[in-house]
This record gives sequence, C-alpha cells and structure tokens, in this order.
Amino acid sequence: MAKKEKIKKTNDERILDQHHVTYEEVSFNWLEKGADALSEAESVGVSAKSILKTIVLKGSDDENDYLVVCLPLEFEIDLKLIANQLNKKQVHLADNKKLINITGYVHGANTPIGINIRKGFPIYFDERIKEYDEISVSAGKIGRSVRLKQKDLVELVAGKYLQVQ
Repeated sequence: MAKKEKIKKTNDERILDQHHVTYEEVSFNWLEKGADALSEAESVGVSAKSILKTIVLKGSDDENDYLVVCLPLEFEIDLKLIANQLNKKQVHLADNKKLINITGYVHGANTPIGINIRKGFPIYFDERIKEYDEISVSAGKIGRSVRLKQKDLVELVAGKYLQVQ
C-alpha cells in the first residue's frame, strides 16, 4: 500500500490553527484554469460566488496607505465607490510587481489572513458574501485555498463589509 503524501501546511493555515479556526484545505487554481476552475467548484456544490479574490489597494493618504478588498472572483471592483465609502480622495490597485514587498505574497497568492496578521492592513469584504456561510480564500500559495466559515474569517482579520460594485 502506498503512503499518503502529507501536504505541508502553509503559514496561513498555521495561523488559522493557532487561532483555532476550522477550515478545509482545497485546491483551486483560478490563474491557470480561469472559468474552468469555477465550473469545477460548482460541480462539487461550491458556489463560485463564495470563492474570493484578494485585491490590494493603495490609498491616497500616505505612502503606506494600503488596504485589502476581498470579493467573489467573477465580480469587478469600483475604485471610486470604495474611495467614497472610506472617505479617501482616491484608491488604486497596488503595483503587481511590488506585491511581494508590500504584502509578502506574489500575485495570485495574496490572502487576507496573512496580510492582516503580519502587515496589519485593514481588510474589507464585499457585502454580497454575507449570504454565504462558507467562503474560500487563498491559503498563501498559488493554487491552494482554504474553505472556512465566513464569520470566522471576518472576525479573525477584524474585517468590515463594503459595497464594491
């Protein structure tokens, strides 16, 4: 009988363990598979709208004015609306080439878990995810996600809800 290969936990999964947050490890590679990944999720009973992407934004207040918005993969983000709700002159996407220096993650692996715990950036969630008990976010590695209770994640990262579109 072949040995089952044990998958090494990501740092973000360890953070969840330390905070006693229950989660399920899932493999989900939006960057490589695109819409096919959403179809795969739907085929196993996971709503595509419960799978979130993590967008890092730069505010206009100062050079370290970063914030994170998590929203379903298939939705777009309205930067003017977000800036208005947060009383900022403007917000724009953080430079993808500098993400590793800003957040500690490469593009496609950003996660609200580690960004909030390690960097202290404020985390905002699309208010439309309130209807989902469980959501999926990156586990800090491309193609790897965690599925957990939405309220547990929001509480862990002291998240707030906003209208993003």
